Amino acid sequence: MKRIMIFLVAGLLMLTFSGTSMAIPLLSDDFDTENGGVGELNYTDFANWDVSGGTVDLIGSTGFWELQPGYGLYVDMDGSSGNAGIMTTKNALNLVGGQTYLLQFDLAGNQRNTATDSVVVAVTLGAFSETFSLSGDANFTTFARSFTPATDMAVYLSFEGVGGDNIGLLLDNVSVDSAPVPEPATMLLLGSGLVGLAGLRRKFKK
Repeated sequence: MKRIMIFLVAGLLMLTFSGTSMAIPLLSDDFDTENGGVGELNYTDFANWDVSGGTVDLIGSTGFWELQPGYGLYVDMDGSSGNAGIMTTKNALNLVGGQTYLLQFDLAGNQRNTATDSVVVAVTLGAFSETFSLSGDANFTTFARSFTPATDMAVYLSFEGVGGDNIGLLLDNVSVDSAPVPEPATMLLLGSGLVGLAGLRRKFKK
């Protein structure tokens, strides 16, 4: 009886996970392929981002401000012009109302002094906005935030450096995904299966 129950539960779980809608990536960028893998100060030619309001630096390649070894290329949000920049996605992210989305990114301190630097992370149209601050010696840390727009909307994601001393927070591994949601039919199947298992268990007890 126990073996039958185990096999039935395993089968139901497999059906549940196979019927779960997969997370759909709207954006994924680790900056490693930018500029042929070579760092550059006041870099503007990003594949997925426009830079405005100031400048940012593409750093991290071997011998070029590799402040956090092992992370490939990343972005210094306060470029080398004395005015921190704003990075905004070139293309809009099309969000579905009522769907939950997961925004993730890595931030590290400037690694060159002990000052606390900040960056404002925002998704337009009021979907999300928050300021993140880290001390200069903070290593890369992954931040994750979820948000659910009330209606369908086309939004842009932006990272705005705060400051003007040419030393800012480091940014890497940016992604936006729709959160996976079990399909209604699958949830109904799982519920029916569990009810059936309970009845089967009572029958064998009798």
